[in-house]
Amino acid sequence: MLLVLSTLPLFVGCASFRAGFNEAASKEASEQYESVDRHSSYPVIRRNNFEQVNLLEMVDPTLQSARNGVTSWDDSSKINYGRQYDLTFAWFRTDAGRTDEQKALVRDGVQDKILAVSTSRCNVFKTFLRRQQTDVNFTLGALTTVTGVLGALLPGPRAASNLAGTAGIFSGIQAEYNQSYFSNLAAHVIVQAIELRQNRLKKELMDGRKGKSIKDYSLEAAINDAIVIDGNCSALAGLMEAQDSIKEVETPGLAMAARAMTSAKALQELAAKPVSERQADGSLDKLLAAAGANVPSLLVTSGKPAASDGLGLEVLGATGLADALTKYVGQQADTVGAAFARNRKAALAAGQTSVLDADAVSKRFKALALGKLGLDGTGTGEPFKTCAAQVTSTASSLAARMSELATTQGNDAEISKATNARDVAAARVKLTLAQVTAVKAEAQAQVSTAAAAAITGLPTSAAGIATLTDAQLTTTFNGLPAVSAAGIRASCS
Repeated sequence: MLLVLSTLPLFVGCASFRAGFNEAASKEASEQYESVDRHSSYPVIRRNNFEQVNLLEMVDPTLQSARNGVTSWDDSSKINYGRQYDLTFAWFRTDAGRTDEQKALVRDGVQDKILAVSTSRCNVFKTFLRRQQTDVNFTLGALTTVTGVLGALLPGPRAASNLAGTAGIFSGIQAEYNQSYFSNLAAHVIVQAIELRQNRLKKELMDGRKGKSIKDYSLEAAINDAIVIDGNCSALAGLMEAQDSIKEVETPGLAMAARAMTSAKALQELAAKPVSERQADGSLDKLLAAAGANVPSLLVTSGKPAASDGLGLEVLGATGLADALTKYVGQQADTVGAAFARNRKAALAAGQTSVLDADAVSKRFKALALGKLGLDGTGTGEPFKTCAAQVTSTASSLAARMSELATTQGNDAEISKATNARDVAAARVKLTLAQVTAVKAEAQAQVSTAAAAAITGLPTSAAGIATLTDAQLTTTFNGLPAVSAAGIRASCS
């Protein structure tokens, strides 16, 4: 065990090991311009110079308050800055040498300076959160792995048992650390929550102060609001903002310790027999699953299945492309039948009849159009069948990627990979929907053009209407502008 601990600096480095357990070991002030950090770039402005909020100088840069006789009750040898603030603010409120607009500019400038310093400090804090969690989890995870593997490799039941128990201890400590310090939330989730809260508060602040005079929004109130926002750069504020994402258990340490010991035991059994024998008796997959059970599953991810950007209804409609086109053909057929009914009513005298009625004309147009599109049950139904299948396939793939992202655990790289896979799947769904829309639009254009031509070609004279037969109507409709599935240039391939 001492050997394992003594090699720890080789895994994580001395500085990282200290920083993992003691915040003071990382000298943030000098690090920002003297070192290189693997978690983020350092600020472009040196913090020790920039992060100074000199309120007295910002409010009264020319010492006008002193010239106007504002003095403190303090002994001049010992300055009480608290009283100096109060006196300067009191002078600022009653200063007749500045207009209200000038005072409002000073107020906004003081507030913006406090917020800028707060942002600078908060950026460092967010980087520290990530560094802290990463270093500690890597350290304890490495110890768990090393002791678990050694327990599987070293001979002797006592050594194997001791090392397996030690792996459980390290894994349990890791789980308790994540539970106690981060409520089992990954650091990047907390950082994102902090940014969401601060951005929301800053937007509310900027919108609220617009157009407000110094009488409506005093300097003291502006400073107070800036301090409130500054106070929201904390792990507690991040946890509160992300509370809907937190998945807690009461005692994660014992559960993780049990998983680690089970994992170590599985490694021992894997090493006891050749892989070929494990494959033959069917135990290989089970042992591999048990050996990999020691995963910090309580570190949840911020990458949730995005609302499918309104794709649900579009997908549902696209899978019913054939039904939608059939319905559209029926609507156009009804307009043709209605046109025949109007011609018939206008041309025929009372008591006169015709061979065909409006319903027969409508049905004939619908049957011919559906047949040419291959949607009458006798054709292939292409390209509409392929389009519907493609939508179903890409939508199923998107659902699988979203499900994987919802359960993705681990580091940022794994989460980013799952997120990218989801985005690619979503892009494929959108592409397929665009192709379906193009195919549908072409088919509808064919049908509407044919319907318009059919209406124009209907007889208008009493003799023509009265003697029109189904065979004559079929001949007329067959001569209309082509309605053809083969003529649709768009595709879903």
